[in-house]
Amino acid sequence: VDSLMQAGWSEKAIGEEINIASAREIEIVELAKTINRLTENTAGLAFVNRRKWDTKSRLLASIDKAKNLLGYEPKTTFEEGLDQTIQWFKDNWDAINQNAEFPPGMSSAVKNYVLQQK
Repeated sequence: VDSLMQAGWSEKAIGEEINIASAREIEIVELAKTINRLTENTAGLAFVNRRKWDTKSRLLASIDKAKNLLGYEPKTTFEEGLDQTIQWFKDNWDAINQNAEFPPGMSSAVKNYVLQQK
């Protein structure tokens, strides 16, 4: 969060695409297993064939630009950040659920405007 705020205030960051990441490569299977463990989900994993457009075998978000423009260095591990994110959703789920519900066909972009007009 600190780095996102810093990017919003930094003149150097205007118009730039910046990765705020852990600088650690993680396999999708490892990510899924970690999410399942942290959320206590016992459903397991379903393995499917790779999609036609999914041609990259490896992907790692470079944080070089964030380092150069913002002096960014990761402060938490990937797992710590994921755990904090999951906890935030648990703590805020009622508000999220209440504000995320809208009638079929109504865009979330206009939900609050339309509901306030009634």
